[in-house]
Amino acid sequence: MPINFVPERGRILICDYDMARVSPEIDKVRRAVVVSPRSYNHRHGAGPGRCLVVPFSATAPHAATPADVPFAAGKYETLTVDTWAVCTAIMNVSHSRLTRVFIGHGNYSGESLDANDLKKVEEGLKHALGFP
Repeated sequence: MPINFVPERGRILICDYDMARVSPEIDKVRRAVVVSPRSYNHRHGAGPGRCLVVPFSATAPHAATPADVPFAAGKYETLTVDTWAVCTAIMNVSHSRLTRVFIGHGNYSGESLDANDLKKVEEGLKHALGFP
């Protein structure tokens, strides 16, 4: 079920990248981190809002760059295997693509990246976007 709240920056959610995907865009239903500020992520009238997200991948990059930010398994309950934030695949998505991460026994995570890890993703985004 799509989220019915305005996600805060750093929140880890599930994003359905298969909706209207065009190759070679990232695909699958996968975890992603919200990188836009909450003020940008608001709803649009009665319809869903939108936000900028960076997807996570459990596949190691072929040739890692500073835009591939590693996360060790277990640091976050929602990242259960080694993953990389793929900053080159940043995307503006509708809240309709986003759901909370199910963690078992009827529970969903409200987990967010800590400030240090969010800063690492910011640095990855600077590299991916060519910002100094």
